[in-house]
Amino acid sequence: MYLPSTDSPDAPNVSEQGGSQQTTSPVQTTASVVAESPATRKSLGGDIDPQLFAQSPELRFDLSPLTLTTSLPSPNSAPFEWYDLLAEDAINNIQKHNLGFDQTCLSRRQSPVPEEPDVDPQRRSPDREVFVQEPWRSPGVIPLSNDQLSLFQHFVSAVGPILDLFDPLRQFSSAVPKLAIHNVGLLRSLLAVAARHMALHSDPQVHNACLSDQTPGSSVSESGLNNPLLEVATQYYYETLHYLSQNLLYPSYSKSSEIISTAILISTYEMFDASGRYSDGGWERHLRGIFWIQRSQDNNGESRDGLRRAAWWMWLRQDIWVAFRENRRVLTIWRPTKRLVDLTPDELATRIVYICARCVDFAANEKHYDMSIRIDQGDKLLQALDDWCRILPSSFNPIYTLPMTESVLFVPIWIHPPSYAAAIQMFHFARIIVIINQPSIGGMQAFRQRQRFLDESVETICGIAVMHQGKDLPSAFVNYQALYAGKSASRSKSSCLKLVGCMCTQLLTVFSWALRTNTSKASCHTAPS
Repeated sequence: MYLPSTDSPDAPNVSEQGGSQQTTSPVQTTASVVAESPATRKSLGGDIDPQLFAQSPELRFDLSPLTLTTSLPSPNSAPFEWYDLLAEDAINNIQKHNLGFDQTCLSRRQSPVPEEPDVDPQRRSPDREVFVQEPWRSPGVIPLSNDQLSLFQHFVSAVGPILDLFDPLRQFSSAVPKLAIHNVGLLRSLLAVAARHMALHSDPQVHNACLSDQTPGSSVSESGLNNPLLEVATQYYYETLHYLSQNLLYPSYSKSSEIISTAILISTYEMFDASGRYSDGGWERHLRGIFWIQRSQDNNGESRDGLRRAAWWMWLRQDIWVAFRENRRVLTIWRPTKRLVDLTPDELATRIVYICARCVDFAANEKHYDMSIRIDQGDKLLQALDDWCRILPSSFNPIYTLPMTESVLFVPIWIHPPSYAAAIQMFHFARIIVIINQPSIGGMQAFRQRQRFLDESVETICGIAVMHQGKDLPSAFVNYQALYAGKSASRSKSSCLKLVGCMCTQLLTVFSWALRTNTSKASCHTAPS
């Protein structure tokens, strides 16, 4: 039992402006929502009227005020503004840690380059393997040393699948490596993120830290940072920045698939390195620069080019996590144009990522809003989540739910493929943060109904995470993110500690960088009444 469904196919009416016709509390809104067994939940094509989803409120969410009130660089200057953020932090690191790199190599080249024809970047896809010869693109395959080949293979087999979790075309595992062997900058960023990821999993200090008791404010020992892979990763990172400094002036490069791919890989490197020796906390700040590039290239979740579309979704997944932790709004102002009823199952899996972003926005909204406004906003989000849930096909149902025994804390739930399991995790993550941030004007009965949904979400999140533990590395971060929210929905401090202790021990040994990034910020909170 893990997905909500309405008692009646008649969903609450929503006005054309996206406002709910009801002014009830979140629990009163969800009071008609009951948890059904996945085996009994009907998918679209059964008795559910598709017209119910034609005007789902998730198509009409307000744009992020944080983004609209922030000045945006012009499309032509967006890559430069992004690079300047990177270079400024990199130079500070060189000076602070005496890294030995020549910081003058990070200065952007100022000499002009010839203008090139303005070609729609969406018209060229790396899948076509037909490239116009450019001075920044190698006509032949860039040779790799044995060590580089090992890192390259690690990226394809381990890092790429993490980035491709919601992408059935596996662009980062297939298209990006093909681009990288013809572009030095992309290749260096690929090697950097592969080495940084490999360093995490070859460092016994990290695994010991995952298994040890951690208290808020404590830090992981840095004695394991002598791993030579860390130095290799740092070297490739700075070589990537040097390449960018010399090639950003080519208009075709600043609009290319190579630069947005490089930006995502640099961001992923910084995510893995968030608590490393040379980290300056710039990852969160640099995500804003990637937003500028996405806007300049007109990339979004429905772009024609598969790689640009995949890069946009991967950037949004990272920004959701950072926004949630920093209590800010997500940066994107894009809104989907496709209706739920028109989406394929894979597109439904990515749609919940977008809805989740809007839920994070809600959690970050100013708390001085009028209570009725907050209730109405939460109602629309809960309605959007319910619409998404009700339209899911049977392929999102568990393949198997293991029986409950005294030896297990949570009932394992197996949903396949992993992207669908991750989508269910994000659904429950989003539902938790809406419920715990929406004011309630109900009494004890309303509180119990609210807690029932929170308990259901926590059980599902933990059940899926237990089933995937040690078996599905790409899903580990989504599981951890959902567990992080589930901790806030626990009824008591003791149950919270049990959840965190049990699940971190089993899960974070697989994806250990998450603990290094967030242990010092994690604390137990009981659900508000």
